[in-house]
This record gives sequence, structure tokens and C-alpha cells, in this order.
Amino acid sequence: MKRSRAPIFFIAPGFLVYTFFMIVPLFVAMYFSLFKWAGVGDMTFVGLANFRTIFRDPRMSKTFFNALANNAMYMAIAVCVFVPLQTLMAYLIHIRIPGARTFRLLMFLPYVISSSIIGFFSLLVFDPNIGLLNKLLTGVGLGAFVSAWFGDASKAFPLLVSIIGWQGIGVGMVIILANMKSIPAEVIEASVIDGAGGWVRFWRVELSFLRPSLINVIVLSSIFALTQFDLPFIVGGATGGIDGRTDFLNLVFYRHTFGGAYLGETNIGFGASISVVLFVVILVISLVQNLGLKRLLRPGADA
Repeated sequence: MKRSRAPIFFIAPGFLVYTFFMIVPLFVAMYFSLFKWAGVGDMTFVGLANFRTIFRDPRMSKTFFNALANNAMYMAIAVCVFVPLQTLMAYLIHIRIPGARTFRLLMFLPYVISSSIIGFFSLLVFDPNIGLLNKLLTGVGLGAFVSAWFGDASKAFPLLVSIIGWQGIGVGMVIILANMKSIPAEVIEASVIDGAGGWVRFWRVELSFLRPSLINVIVLSSIFALTQFDLPFIVGGATGGIDGRTDFLNLVFYRHTFGGAYLGETNIGFGASISVVLFVVILVISLVQNLGLKRLLRPGADA
């Protein structure tokens, strides 16, 4: 029987676009990472010198690993705090608590708002001089809690993570909610007949069906945490904020590629080496998470 070629024609456009905008730039970045190049003029081959600078130069390595630590800390918060919250919110909507539709809208709405708008209004709210929050605290007699907020090294990172989480928490919630709605009705009915209450039914029955969506949300949240740029750039600036507390790897890439932050000159090759390292970090973490989390999907994993 002759196989139909129709699927190839459906897949080909998306595959070509993905290859042109994702695969090709990846190999181009790997190539550029071996050179010193200002974007114009001659390219000087330096081999692995850019990578040695990242890991061995005291000043550069301190900046790089500080940003990597911030990314890793945010990733841990996303996986350990935001994912459980997304699961809880999805379940509350799934069991149709009062106002569930309004609650779903309010949780997903920040995601469709531009990051630049969210960052701008965040700066207005938390501005130490004209900010709404400080004025509100002063107005209600809580002036002792007035702070510089993003200008305070101890508060800048938790505050930024809270804003990023508030904007993106609705996405994972929707993914998990869609998975909940796909759970066979007969399974839920059988658990109700057996006398399982809402929370018991969730922990003992429904949670096992949510493993595919949980894996996807955890991996996507980790990638999202490792590729943060827009809100940290808007809120903390390209320099990474006070004491580098809001610095992330993409900010390091940006200012060393286009801002001449390390050598005082634009160096596309050095920036490309940072992007290659970031790609390897994301690839390794994604593979480890997939291999580790998929063990939970094996038959008899609960035994």
C-alpha cells in the first residue's frame, strides 16, 4: 500500500520556518563564538578563548555565575512554588468554585498584557518617591514599611520574581486545567461512588492523570526562568540592578554583546559564546528533567 505524502506537506512549512529561525541561528552562534568580531569588518579567529574568558577571568566569571545563580534561584521558585500554585488554581476552577470564570480571567489576563506595560507600571507602583505603594503605606500609618523596593538589594530579587510569576502563572494553570478536563468521567464517578471526597479524589486519582501536563509545565517553567530578559531589563536595567541582584544570563549576553561591558567594545563573538553556554545549560537541564520526571509515567511507578 502506497503511503500518503500529505503529512509531509503539512509539516514542511513549520519545519522550514523552525529550521530557518532556530536551528540555523544556533549553528551560526556556535561559529561566531570562535571569533572576535564587532559585527562589521574582519573576523579574528580566537578558538575557545571566549569560553575561557567566561569561566576563568575573575571579573567575567563572577558576573556570569552570579547571573546563573539568579536564574537557578528563580527556576527553583518557579518549580517548587509556582507549579503547585498553578495546579491548585486549576483544580479550584475545575471544581467550579463560586466566581471560577472571573478567577480564571483574572489569573490569565496578565499574560496577554505586554511585559513593557507591566514593567512600566511596576516601576510606578514601587518607585520610592512617587510610588503608589509607599504613599499607601504612609497613608494608612505603616510608614515604617516604606522602602526603596527595587533600590534595596534585599528586596529587588523577590519583588522581581513575584512580578514575573504574576504575569506568567496563568499559562501553566490553563495547561493543567485542560489536562484535568480530559480525565475520563467514569474514573471520577467511580471515585465518588467509593466515597472519595474532593481533596482525596484529587491526590489519589486525578493527580496521576496530570503527570503529562505537570512535566510540560515544569520543563517550560524552567526554560522560561533561564531565558528571562524583558522584565529584568525594564525593572532593573541592563546592569542587573543593585549588587547584581536582578541580573540574569540574557542580560549578561545583551550588555557584553552590544554594550561593550567587558572589553569596552562591541564583540558579537564573545556574546555568541555566552549564548552557546546558555543553550547548553538549558539543554542539559531540560534533558535531566525529562528523564527524571518521565520515570513517574512508567507503569507501576506508584507501586
